[in-house]
Amino acid sequence: MAVREIRIVPDPVLRRKARTVKVIDAAIRRLARDMIETMQAARGVGLAANQVGELVRVVTIQMPEEEPFVMINPVITHREGTRVVEEGCLSVPGYTGSIERSVIVKARYVDENSSKHRIAAESSLLGQAIEHELDHLNGILYLDHLKSHEDLKKTPSEHDHDDVDFSGPPDLEPASDEAPGIVVPTRN
Repeated sequence: MAVREIRIVPDPVLRRKARTVKVIDAAIRRLARDMIETMQAARGVGLAANQVGELVRVVTIQMPEEEPFVMINPVITHREGTRVVEEGCLSVPGYTGSIERSVIVKARYVDENSSKHRIAAESSLLGQAIEHELDHLNGILYLDHLKSHEDLKKTPSEHDHDDVDFSGPPDLEPASDEAPGIVVPTRN
């Protein structure tokens, strides 16, 4: 296992759509283990594979006081309601923003052992994390959900990233359709 470098805006890999995992092999399981270790080292709640430079549909999530889990080829199957949440991102260090996320989120995925799972979250950090990480897999950042630049706040941290250039709304290219067959979930 290894801690990998987390890609920071404006790295273009963050704007690319991830490809469907066809075979869950040793390389995918190693990536998942590395992602868990990287997420924990960065004290994050979730991590998408493109945040470590890999364009495959793999996500890791760990809620406080719970064990981490791996979502491979996750799909949101249902969203309901909206709520305003404060959100940050390991790829946008030093900032948080107020955005809308769903009240209820349901998803399906397979884990690193090829077991199928369904998950449901209501008004929780888990639902927020699922939406956030699946956005990453589609080349979307939480910054794209900001209603205005005023909704973005600088947060003091022990590792302030003054080198991150964020002087206004993201001017990065929108997600490309380079990974055919990926369905972008829509809000109901």
